[in-house]
Amino acid sequence: MITPVGIIPLLVIVAGVALLIAVQTHKERARPGRAWLLALVIMLGLTAATYFIPDGTLWLERFGRGAASVLTLAGLVITFGTLLLQDISGQQPRLWLMAAGVGLALLVVLALVEPIVLTGEEGWLATWLAAPDAVGIVVLVGLVASAVMLIASAFAAYYRATLPEVGNRALLWAMLAMALFSGIALMLSGQPLLTQAGLLAAVSGVVGSTYAHLRHRAFDLRGRFISIVQTSGLLLLTAITIFAATALAQQLGILREASAAALLLVLALLVALLYLPLRQWLEYGLARLLGSSTVVAFDHTTASRRYSQQITRSLDLRQLTQTLTQTLNDVMNVRGSGLILVNAPDKSDGSVAMRLMHNGEGGTVRGRLNQDSLIWKRWQGDRVPLTQYDMEYNPTFTTLDESEKKFFHNSGMSAYAPIIVDDTVIGVLAVGGKRDDTPFYPRDLDLLATMADQTGVALRNARLVADLRQLNDEMQVLNRGLEATKEQMEKLDAVKTDFITIASHELRTPLAQIRGYIDLVDALNDQGMVDQDRLEGMVGNVRSATQRMEELISAMLDVSQLDVKAMDLRFTDTSLESILRMAIEPLVDAARQRKLSLVARGLRGLPLVEADMQRLTQAFRNVIVNAIKFTPDGGRIDISAETKPPRDDEDHPRVVVSIADTGVGIDAENLELIFRKFYRAYDPSLHSTGTYKFMGAGPGLGLTIAQGVIEGHGGRIWVESPGHDMESCPGSTFYIELPVKLPQDAKGVMRFNDHDPQG
Repeated sequence: MITPVGIIPLLVIVAGVALLIAVQTHKERARPGRAWLLALVIMLGLTAATYFIPDGTLWLERFGRGAASVLTLAGLVITFGTLLLQDISGQQPRLWLMAAGVGLALLVVLALVEPIVLTGEEGWLATWLAAPDAVGIVVLVGLVASAVMLIASAFAAYYRATLPEVGNRALLWAMLAMALFSGIALMLSGQPLLTQAGLLAAVSGVVGSTYAHLRHRAFDLRGRFISIVQTSGLLLLTAITIFAATALAQQLGILREASAAALLLVLALLVALLYLPLRQWLEYGLARLLGSSTVVAFDHTTASRRYSQQITRSLDLRQLTQTLTQTLNDVMNVRGSGLILVNAPDKSDGSVAMRLMHNGEGGTVRGRLNQDSLIWKRWQGDRVPLTQYDMEYNPTFTTLDESEKKFFHNSGMSAYAPIIVDDTVIGVLAVGGKRDDTPFYPRDLDLLATMADQTGVALRNARLVADLRQLNDEMQVLNRGLEATKEQMEKLDAVKTDFITIASHELRTPLAQIRGYIDLVDALNDQGMVDQDRLEGMVGNVRSATQRMEELISAMLDVSQLDVKAMDLRFTDTSLESILRMAIEPLVDAARQRKLSLVARGLRGLPLVEADMQRLTQAFRNVIVNAIKFTPDGGRIDISAETKPPRDDEDHPRVVVSIADTGVGIDAENLELIFRKFYRAYDPSLHSTGTYKFMGAGPGLGLTIAQGVIEGHGGRIWVESPGHDMESCPGSTFYIELPVKLPQDAKGVMRFNDHDPQG
């Protein structure tokens, strides 16, 4: 038979069953941890069920009714704490569960050891104060420690929260923890009435926990508190005013006069005139004291008109963004705002690029948004604004890409409304947190959406102007590039003319020598004056002239092979020191004749390189010959080399050879052109037929061949120089970088081992 005392536990059990049904049938996706919520509701039902255990059961005879109550209340604390900590942190509270498991195990052991557990039964507290037992100590210490820890954790999360909605949830959990632990304390008092009240308080905590778990956006506790305080203040002011008016009427004896109605009317008007400014002062004072702007009339029409007037004056994108953010800050009462520019979808993957702009300046916060993203569908399809809280905490958005979450989190904004023109999202209005730290209500999001609609035309026009300016800038860059190309073409055209002059000179000089010596031999032969010594000298001169012609023709053939990428390079492991010494050796006499100091250092200990020895020797010799030609007599040429480490795991070490001279230097505009075929950086009229004379030059093919050979080895060549000066001779330094192992994409590759000797 159910006694009157048992009605409340029975109602609690019924409420628990209803909560279980509500949780299981809830259609919206809830937060992680639903199993803990179900366990919390079950523990509440078990706590109420302990009141219906018959007195004659074996359990009560062995352990006492208090043991069942303590264990169910401990389960209630453990499940509630797990749910709270998981909600405010987003992670499984392993430390809490470990500590709770140890405490629960200790309770079970003590319950088994103690002859009977009196904790929670009627009058146990007085008995425990007189003779404390271990179970009571563990229960009270655990209850106080758990309450302090959970409430402190909730308030810490409230103060750490960057979004007001997050702080509101944490504050709600703190209130629920206070209600639940107050109920548990009352149930442990042992007094029947207090126990029933504690059970009701625990029910309120569990019901609130269920609400908080199933709804990602909790009701605004702070706003409700402010509203209650404001309403209470206004009611108090009204009551005081009415009481004062009534007291004044009685004091003046107005009610006893025959003309009481007229006098009361006058008094009412006077009191009303006094009441209105007092009410306005009270509303303003409470708003300033509580940090709220809810008492201020919120005129959407005025705000929208003001915003529209401000943004329609700007056509420049930077100016529009600056005006937009300043107006949004004032109208929406937010700390900051911005404009997210959305580009057209990428044809490769369909994603759209986003860039956040603050106060007219483009920030570093950039990201991409997939068109199948839920955010894009809400903006493009549903055309509704979103809040940062929804993106981070609404279970519906758990499938968002991490890069998308990172972009919006780094933006520091709290609410977003799409700017749509011609059914296409071209931008997003973004606003930060409110100055009074209240969340964004539906009316706020409606106003933001209205402003976004008004921004569409202005933003489209501003972006068109920005695109036109960018196009104009690009055209100017192209024009400058065309002018530079025109100048280079004019130089190269002049090079062709110079080449004809130089090549004809290079060919006609040895050809004239050959013809002259042939005529001389013929004349001497006719006169019978040919002797052996004179003939040998003339043959040697003819051979020298022929060799010079052969070198020129070979250089032209090499360049033609480079043009069609047909130069045959045969690679084998080679000593770079040997290559450099073979390149230098034929030039020693020429350097000595011109009193040039030719020094090579750092060549020993270099690693072997895969190279075509003959071609690489030719390349180095061409570069050194170039240094000899443009270094005045008595100058210096330094050749050095060093090994560089790999750039990454897949790379190989590299060898860098530098050839520095004290010559006339090279102008910056010619640093790349000197590697063009037939190009000469100086006046061709200064051309000298001497191969190694100062300012002497050939047809302008040496550096071209050197570059082709080095690039064929997978390397590169470049030159650095302060400039050209015939007087101060600032000098130049050529750098040649070669990989130790031949890259797979090297030009003209034919390894020596791959060559068929029978072919």
